[in-house]
Amino acid sequence: MKKRYLLLAGILMWQVQSFAQAPVAGKPAAAANGQGAKTRPDMPQIGRLYGKLIDASNGKPIPYASVALLRQRDSSVVTGMLTKPNGEFNLESLPFGPFLVRINFMGYTGLQKKVSITPQTTEQDLGNIKMQPNVKTLQSVEVTGRKSAFTMGIDKKVFNVERNLTSVGGTATDVLKNIPSVNVDLDGNVSVRNAAPNIFVDGKPSTLTLDQIPADAIESVELITNPSARYDAEGMSGILNIILKKNRKAGFNGSVQAGIGTGNKYNAGGNINIRQGKFNVFANYNLNANRSWGEGNTSRSNYKSGTAADTSFLLQNSNSNSKPLFQFGRFGLDYQIDNRNTISLSQNIVAGDFKNNEDLLSTFSNSQHNITGQSDRRNNNKFGFRNYTTALGFKHTYAKPNKEWTADFNYNRSSNNRNGDYLTQAMNAQGTPLGQPLYQTNTSAGKTTFITIQTDYTNPVGKNGKLETGAKVTLRDYTSDYQVFDKDTLNGHFIPNAMLSTAYKYNEEIYAGYANFSNTMGNFGYQAGLRVEQYVYAGENQGVHYKPTKAVPGFFPSVYLSQKLKHDQELQLNYSRRVNRPNFFQLIPYRDYSDPQNQREGNPNLKPEYINSLEFSYAKNWQNANLLGSVYFRNVNNMISTISTPIGADTLLTQFINANRSNSYGAEITLKNQILKGWDLTSNVNLYQTDMKVNSNGQHFNNSGFSWLAKINSETKLPANFTVQVTGSYQAPTIALPASGGGGGRGGGFMMIPTSSQGTIKGFSTVDVAVRKDFLKNKAASLTLSLSDVFNTRQYELNQATPAFAQDYIRKRESRILKLNFSYRFGKFDASLFKKKKPNNNNDMQMGDPMQSF
Repeated sequence: MKKRYLLLAGILMWQVQSFAQAPVAGKPAAAANGQGAKTRPDMPQIGRLYGKLIDASNGKPIPYASVALLRQRDSSVVTGMLTKPNGEFNLESLPFGPFLVRINFMGYTGLQKKVSITPQTTEQDLGNIKMQPNVKTLQSVEVTGRKSAFTMGIDKKVFNVERNLTSVGGTATDVLKNIPSVNVDLDGNVSVRNAAPNIFVDGKPSTLTLDQIPADAIESVELITNPSARYDAEGMSGILNIILKKNRKAGFNGSVQAGIGTGNKYNAGGNINIRQGKFNVFANYNLNANRSWGEGNTSRSNYKSGTAADTSFLLQNSNSNSKPLFQFGRFGLDYQIDNRNTISLSQNIVAGDFKNNEDLLSTFSNSQHNITGQSDRRNNNKFGFRNYTTALGFKHTYAKPNKEWTADFNYNRSSNNRNGDYLTQAMNAQGTPLGQPLYQTNTSAGKTTFITIQTDYTNPVGKNGKLETGAKVTLRDYTSDYQVFDKDTLNGHFIPNAMLSTAYKYNEEIYAGYANFSNTMGNFGYQAGLRVEQYVYAGENQGVHYKPTKAVPGFFPSVYLSQKLKHDQELQLNYSRRVNRPNFFQLIPYRDYSDPQNQREGNPNLKPEYINSLEFSYAKNWQNANLLGSVYFRNVNNMISTISTPIGADTLLTQFINANRSNSYGAEITLKNQILKGWDLTSNVNLYQTDMKVNSNGQHFNNSGFSWLAKINSETKLPANFTVQVTGSYQAPTIALPASGGGGGRGGGFMMIPTSSQGTIKGFSTVDVAVRKDFLKNKAASLTLSLSDVFNTRQYELNQATPAFAQDYIRKRESRILKLNFSYRFGKFDASLFKKKKPNNNNDMQMGDPMQSF
C-alpha cells in the first residue's frame, strides 16, 4: 500500500509540474506526444545524466520522485522519469546544450540544477542529491565545453580524427602526420620535439605498429608532452595516446565506409553500436590494402688510410615494392550494474599478410672511380602476423563528485612468421655474371605475450584538492627463432648457416606504483607526484644467458605549478623525470647481414637513458582564438644512439651505443583561430637546438645543430555542404637522432633507413589536400577526395661525414596518392524508452518517460 501511495503522489506532482510549465501561445510546445521537445536532426543525442535522491534527515533513498530535464531557453520538457525504488535516476540519449534538472516530490522542497551537455561532458554523475522538507539544499552548478578539431590545454592536446579529412582511409601513421608537434619519418618512426614518445592505445601499451591501426577506427589522439607520475615513466618526449572508437548512443547506430586509391589501394570497413537498458554492445571491422613502392640510393666513400690512393667507392640502388593486407576487428560490451558500477570487456583481433620484393644493386669502384665489380641481390619474402588483445575493466564512481576507482586487465598475444629467399649474383665490371649465384632461404617465427594489470583511485581532498594513487604490473615475454640456409650448388641441398641464424628470447617485468596530489589556492595551483618503477630484464641468445643492466634508480618525480591570470590567461611550469629503456632489436647480440655492405648489430650491454624535462607554458584564450606557447629543456643521460664504423673494404657496421649525454632546448607556439566564419586555421612552429656528446669505442665527437618544424592546417566550410582541408609541413635540416622506441614502424621488407649520431638529415616539405561533400538527410553520407604529398617532395636524405668515411643516403617511398572514400552513417534512436510501460505485479513503475507512463 505504501508504494501505491508514493506512486500516486509522484504522478500528482508530475502532472502539477507539467501543467505549470505548459507553454504559452507562440512558444515551442513541450512535446505533447510524450517524445520530448523537438531537437535538431543533426544534433547528437549521446548525453547521460544520473544520480540518486536521498532523504537528508535519515539518508534513505526517495523512490518515485519526479525528475525532469528542461531546456534553459524556454523550459520545454526534453525527457524525464520517476526515480527507482532505490532512489536512482538515469536520463539517457540527451542532446548537447544547456538544461535544467527539476526534481519534485510531495513533502519535499523542489530542487533545480543547471547542467550543460557537451562533447567533453557527455556523462555526468549528479551524486547523492539530498532532499529536505521545506529546505532548499541544492545549489546550481554548470559544466561547459565545446567541440573542436583540435583542443589545446597546457597539460594535454587532443586531436579529433573525425575532422581530419586527409587521413580518411589511411592508417594511424597518416593521422599522426597531421598532428601539431608530431613528426613521422618514412618508416613510420614518430618523434615529438625531435625525440621518441611512448605510444599508447586506449591508455595502455600495445604491440601493434601504427600501420596496423586503421585511421577510421580512431576517435582521437592525445598528446601529453610532459606527463605526470600517473603515467608510465617510459618515453623520452612524453606520450601519444590513440583513442579507438567506442560509441555509447542509445538504440542502434553505426557507419560503413569504403575507398580506393591510386597504385592498387583499397580499404573498407564499418562499425555498429547497440545500447539498450544496462548493455552497450559495439563492434567494428576494417580492411586495408595499401600497396606501395620504394626506391633509394647510397653513395659512400671509404677512406682506408686517409690518402686518396686508398679511397674506394660504393654506389647502391634499391627498388622495392610491398603488398600488405591488414584486417582490424574489435568488439566488446559494457554492462552497467547500476549507475555507479560498470564492467567493460573488449576483444581486438588484428591480422596482417605481406609480400615484399627488393632488388639491390651494388657497384664497387676504385680511387680512380673505375668500376671493379658489381653485386645484384634480390630478396623475396612473405610475412604474416596475428595479434589478439583482451581487455577487462571495472569502474566505480562515488556519490562524491570526481571520486572513482578503476581496475583494468589486459592480455595480449601475438605471433609472426616470415619466409623468404635471397639470390645474390656477383658480376664483373661489365656486368657479366661470375659463377653461380648464391642462394639463401630463411624462416623465422616469433611469439609475444604481453600482460598489464592496473588499478587507479582518485579521491577529492578538501574543497579543491585531489589525491591520485595507483599501481601497475607489466609482463612481457618474447621468443624468436630465425634460421638461414645456404644452397649447395653441387648437390642442391640446403645447409644451415650458423653465423646468420639466431634463436633468441627475453622477458621483462615492470612493477610500478604512484601517488599524485594536486590543489589550488585562489588562482594558484600545484601538483606533485612520484612514480616508482622496478624493472627486471633477462635474455637468452643461442643458449647463452645474460642480464643487461637494470634501470636504476626507479624513482620518477613530477611537479606542476600553474597561475591563472586575468583575461583568460594561464602560466604553468612543470618538471618530470623519465626513462627510455633499450628495446629488443637494440639489445639482441646478433649481426644482421641482410645487406652485406650495411650491417647492423645489437648491444646487450646498453643502459637505459634517463631524461629530465623542464617546460614553461603560457596559454591565452580569445573568443575565436587560442594560443599556447612553451619553452622547454630536455637533458638525456646515457642517450641510446648508433655509431657507424667501416669494416673491410666496402662494409659499414652500425652498432648501438650509449652516448654521454644530449641536451635539447627549444620553443614551441601553437595558434588555433577562426579567420572568418567557416574558416579555421591551426598553426604550429617548433624551434629547437640539440647538442650531443659521444665517447664510445675509442671514438670521441660532438654533434649539434639548430632546427625547426612548422605545420599548418586549414579547414574551410563552403556552400552546398563542401569542406576543404589543406595541411602543410616543413622539417628543416636536423642532426640525426635514432628513433629509440615507440615509433611503431612499418611492416615490410624495405631496406632499413640508417640513423646515426654522426649525420645530418636534410630538410623536406609536404602538402596534403582533401575535399569532402556531405549529402543525404542529416548529412548521413559523405564523399572525401584526398591527395597526399601534392608536390611529391616527401623523402629521407641522410648525409654523414667522418674521418673514416663519407656517405649520402636517399630514400623515397610512394607518397603522392589520390584516394576517394565513401562513408554512410546510420542509426535509430531508442524509442522503446518512451513507449508506454505497464507496472509489474508489484506495481513498480518501469523506467521510462513519466509523460508516457500516464
